[in-house]
Amino acid sequence: MESKIEWSRTRKSLFFKCPRAWYLRYGMRRKSSNRKAASFQRPWDLMLRAMKETLLDQLEDLKEGKEWSMLLTENQLKSSLENQLSESVHHISEHTKEALLKFARSRYRLLWRTRILQQLLKRRHAQWYVLDRSEPILHGIRKLYVSPDLAIRIQNRWHLVRFDMQKSPTKAHDEHEANAMVFWALNHEGFNAPSETYRLHTIGWSQGFWKCDTFQPTSQSIHLSQQLLEHDMKAMEEIVRCGRRNLALLPLAKNKRTCNSCFFRKFCPGGENLELAKKEQALLELSANSFKAGY
Repeated sequence: MESKIEWSRTRKSLFFKCPRAWYLRYGMRRKSSNRKAASFQRPWDLMLRAMKETLLDQLEDLKEGKEWSMLLTENQLKSSLENQLSESVHHISEHTKEALLKFARSRYRLLWRTRILQQLLKRRHAQWYVLDRSEPILHGIRKLYVSPDLAIRIQNRWHLVRFDMQKSPTKAHDEHEANAMVFWALNHEGFNAPSETYRLHTIGWSQGFWKCDTFQPTSQSIHLSQQLLEHDMKAMEEIVRCGRRNLALLPLAKNKRTCNSCFFRKFCPGGENLELAKKEQALLELSANSFKAGY
């Protein structure tokens, strides 16, 4: 039976860092439960999530004509951070909580100085929407989480905006990931337009400031992005099949740094010594292949 793969930038990032961790988190069959799962993300990542949550809440109110005071903003950010950290499986000291809140406040204030948010504050654009990135679009039986955070109509052109609270170093595939926002637009009535008419913006924190990258898609670049996305999902499906056959043979992390912050480290053969675990896994795979050849 074909796996119901779900694609998002977060899932893709983990998949290419460590297929085994991706499988344990997203690929295994689990019994459904109404209980809210505890978060095994690092406290730093939960801080970033709290910032994003606060940003979208503030934008929703701004859309309704309600502007936040500085005091309300800080209280909302603190409340969101506390809620995120309360779900963590990690022990987080009060000192760490205060440090995270300090980082969050500083970055958040600078975020609202960016050009696009300043334009919204000054009511420069009449037609704009805050979008729910937890709502997927369907690609066959697969779910794609590719929604932008904002859609802004400027001079008869849709500008699709995504906020990254922590931007990774610039990579060749950044444009293809941005193009995924176009897939969302083409699947929603009212946002349909020729590929060349969209403008795509990613605003992310990098090396001490908020950086905005802008992309202008073409029909060719959209087609290539779709092919790359399809390649990602097929690779994920193969890992799911491999994991169901033999969990011990799933590829391990590419870099030890991935292991250091991994929730599954204590249960992983590479948790303590990644290089040794890879050598042992290679021998195990060789033994498994020899056994198959014998039959």
